[in-house]
Amino acid sequence: MNILKHTDISLSNINYSKPEKQGTVYYSSIFYNKNQPLHIQTPRMICKSNGTDVITKTNPALECEPSNNDFSFYDFMLMLDERNVKETYKNNKDWFGKDIPLEVIDDMYKRTNKPVKKDSKPLFSFKLPVIKEKIQCLIYDQKQICLDIQKIVPDCEIIVVIHIRGLKFLKQHYYCDCYISQIKVFVSKDQKYSILDTYAIDDEEETKTDTQLIDEEILKELKQEEKAKIEKQRMKLQELFDEKVQLLEKQKKEMEEMKKELDNL
Repeated sequence: MNILKHTDISLSNINYSKPEKQGTVYYSSIFYNKNQPLHIQTPRMICKSNGTDVITKTNPALECEPSNNDFSFYDFMLMLDERNVKETYKNNKDWFGKDIPLEVIDDMYKRTNKPVKKDSKPLFSFKLPVIKEKIQCLIYDQKQICLDIQKIVPDCEIIVVIHIRGLKFLKQHYYCDCYISQIKVFVSKDQKYSILDTYAIDDEEETKTDTQLIDEEILKELKQEEKAKIEKQRMKLQELFDEKVQLLEKQKKEMEEMKKELDNL
């Protein structure tokens, strides 16, 4: 997937498909260089929204403004709006089967950005993909560690990747459908806690201790088995010894009787 900065995009390479009906609306998909999805990386911006509050709204969106006085991204978005209007006018007969005046198309188009007031910065509003209050795009910090939406707080610095998906035509108006595909949050270095998001505990000592415990149990069992084996051997030898003693006494008695018989002869 190619992620493009706004300074690297040529508007003439943006392509539009013929609108197709999707439910109650018509949709014209937007591509770059004929068949590539158009993903745009914004410059570093100042977020004006609170992530925790945003995901509970009906139409969740992040609002942000440039972190400096560079209006180039705002100018790009204005030019993209103009391109969308002109492309719709250019193809209106093929798309809708009739000629529609440019002024009508221009009035129908709902622009992405509001005009900038004097001595103020542009304010961008980018839709967040949220389903059942669960954000569907990934959020990273500057160390590429995944973060939760709660890390997005007012006045934090962010960079977002916007997917320019297509033109969405409703009954009275149409607009450029785009949403946030990925977010990078610049987390303050002086944050109080540094929470690890992966398992990082060294189990070597615990494993060693567990092994020692196991070894001790095995040795104990072996000693008990050895003791039982020795006792069994002792008892067997005792039985043999007793049998030999009994046999010896019997033989001794028989010898005494034979001696008496000899003496009597």
